[in-house]
Amino acid sequence: MKSLRLNRRWSQEQLAHFSGLNVRTIQRVEKGESVGFETLKSLAAAFEISTDEVVQAIESQREPSRIEEQEIRSKAQEKVKSIKYFYAFSAFLVAVYIFTFLPNYNGGENLGSLVVGFISFGAMIVVHACFVFQPFGEKWENKKVAEILNQQSAETSFDRKH
Repeated sequence: MKSLRLNRRWSQEQLAHFSGLNVRTIQRVEKGESVGFETLKSLAAAFEISTDEVVQAIESQREPSRIEEQEIRSKAQEKVKSIKYFYAFSAFLVAVYIFTFLPNYNGGENLGSLVVGFISFGAMIVVHACFVFQPFGEKWENKKVAEILNQQSAETSFDRKH
């Protein structure tokens, strides 16, 4: 709907005037909210198209939000799976350590290999955690960029005052 309006270079107010509808109604239509048949007829008359074409325009406007919703849901499911596998992998490594290395402690005789095994398994868990939880991922980068830009703008405004 919005694309039809913008193609004709109409503002919402102009479309409201041409269709005899309220600006608020135009806003609701462009948000994809449900509309009555009389509204569809008024919009169709304003655009000089059929009501079916108006319905298609409204539906096509709703589709991207559904696709975006599906993409977000799919990414969230992938994230949950990776977290699940991280916990399973970590539990597996802890079980291997407990059942393989600890019984071979022998009163401190094998302490070096136990420490090396512990550090190795710990390192594997930490590296895997970094891939799964991404502590220095996109969110962190965006936050740091915003902090630096704020700092630079504060310094620039300070320099201009003095």
